Amino acid sequence: MQDIERIFADMKKEIAEESKEEVNAILADVKKSEDDALVTMQQEAKKNADLRLKQELEEMHSEAATEISQVNSERMKKLIEKRDEYVNTIFKTVEDQLHAFVESDEYVTYLEKKAKQASEAQFEEAVMYVRDADLKLADQLVKAYGKQIEVKASDRIQLGGLIVEDKLSALVVNETLDEALKAQHEWFNKNSGLVIK
Repeated sequence: MQDIERIFADMKKEIAEESKEEVNAILADVKKSEDDALVTMQQEAKKNADLRLKQELEEMHSEAATEISQVNSERMKKLIEKRDEYVNTIFKTVEDQLHAFVESDEYVTYLEKKAKQASEAQFEEAVMYVRDADLKLADQLVKAYGKQIEVKASDRIQLGGLIVEDKLSALVVNETLDEALKAQHEWFNKNSGLVIK
């Protein structure tokens, strides 16, 4: 009976050792699975964190770009307003000086000179247009022109000067202060250096 007990004890010991090895193997597998899962979770968490960081950075860049664009737009608008204010002030001053000029004696001399220059176009059937206020100078202008010409008032002329138009060829000599001011305005815009970039 001792033999049976010994055999039974040996078997029990052997079973215990095998069980312990299996338990250790299972625990090792569980530990490896836990480690693998932890590594996977860490990688996934890092990937998610990197993606979230990238999205937040993109949102910040987008918001900053929008804000910069708005600031630049406002700055450009203010610069354009300031430039237009300067240009308008300059040309308002010039226009005021032209109004004073047409009220002076020099204006009559100027008109006579322009009438004489217009006669060099050699129009065959011409009409001279002036401001309504300058119709009183018609005789002087015809004399300066050097040949017979009809003088009429035109609402196309606001500041002063004259237009000579040939009825036959439809050619025009525009010697108005209005046209000269317009040309100076265009020249100023192109050459003043007040370009906003």
